[in-house]
Amino acid sequence: MSHDFDLTDPHLLLREDVLDSPYAFYDALRREAPVWQIPGQDTFLISDPALIKEAVGRYEDFSSNIVSLLHNDGNGCPVAFRISNYRDPIQVFSTADPPDHTRHRKLVQPHMSPGAVAELEPTVRAIVDRYLEPVLASGTGDIVSTFSDPVPAQTVCSLLGLPDEDVAKVLHFSFASGALLDGVTDMEGMMQAATGALELGIYVHTKFEETLALAPEHRRGLLGVFAGMFEAGEVTMGEVSSMLTVFVTAGSETTASLMATAIETLACDQELQDRLRQDPALIPDAIETFLREDGPFQFHYRYVPADTTIGGVSIPAESRVMLMWAAANRPAPGAPAPTRVEGEESRLAPHFAFGRGMHFCIGAPVARMETRIGLEQLLASTKSFRVDPDNPMERRPSIFIRRHGKLPLILETA
Repeated sequence: MSHDFDLTDPHLLLREDVLDSPYAFYDALRREAPVWQIPGQDTFLISDPALIKEAVGRYEDFSSNIVSLLHNDGNGCPVAFRISNYRDPIQVFSTADPPDHTRHRKLVQPHMSPGAVAELEPTVRAIVDRYLEPVLASGTGDIVSTFSDPVPAQTVCSLLGLPDEDVAKVLHFSFASGALLDGVTDMEGMMQAATGALELGIYVHTKFEETLALAPEHRRGLLGVFAGMFEAGEVTMGEVSSMLTVFVTAGSETTASLMATAIETLACDQELQDRLRQDPALIPDAIETFLREDGPFQFHYRYVPADTTIGGVSIPAESRVMLMWAAANRPAPGAPAPTRVEGEESRLAPHFAFGRGMHFCIGAPVARMETRIGLEQLLASTKSFRVDPDNPMERRPSIFIRRHGKLPLILETA
């Protein structure tokens, strides 16, 4: 299939075929415009891996603070929507710069270490079993609404110490506020999404206050950890609310996207599905391949506080820069695609699916673990599964994250 990408077209980023499958567009950027300015906009997309690595290291020139987001102007053109100020205290984790980012990460890292994640594995296996059982019993259905969306949301509840019955709320808040980042949202939708984000903030703040009211021995999950940090003066109330918001949204969306993509890939590739079923030790490498080929996050924003240049392109102060992780994962122009799944004798090269540098996703080990367990138990419980030919798959349109709207499967149990 041939593609025509007019890089002088300001509507290109929101074009329907690009939203549906952006990878040919990313290849065009890699070849023709490694630093591409959306025509008429103060927004720049960086797709070259070396330039992305450079930008990540120049955090004073390319701040992680999210000051504004792109949205649809109503005519298919992406324009800016301001949400905060540079160096606003709401910036935490992936949107904070040093020294705040360093402090936030240091506080949370021990609770996201390999040992801490390993302790969470039995809980995740039980969650996977809980949601997989009715799917297997029916032999057909939408794997997104029944499995790949609720499993990460339930895991987030367990990790944070939220009530198990709040899974539906977590999913609602994730979808409602996520529209802020989709890029396709019109102004009315942005206002509704902002309301959703505010409601999420109120929800996590309320849960944190409830945790503070408990005796330390009765506190659960990261809510309990944050309560101790707050009482010790290590974090402010605002920082806790912002960090909890990040865990709720990113923690559920990232894994839901990865899990559904992995399941779709295997449903469309019976040979690979059988290979992983016969040799589950290959599943971790397969997940890395899925992350490289069709990872959840397409980019993250950077804010330019002062005039600068990168890759020979001048970028004015107050511009937005989008570090295109998914484009950087593509083969170099003219290079062959890498082998899909490697064995133990040949490790896969690093990728950008979870970011790069100091802002590498702190929740990546949890996302990988959830997806591995989900695939292990799905494959072990079936002889085969395939996409339902009479019920087409759907994706939620977004420039930011690759998410399935539905993925109907037909399953043959083992």
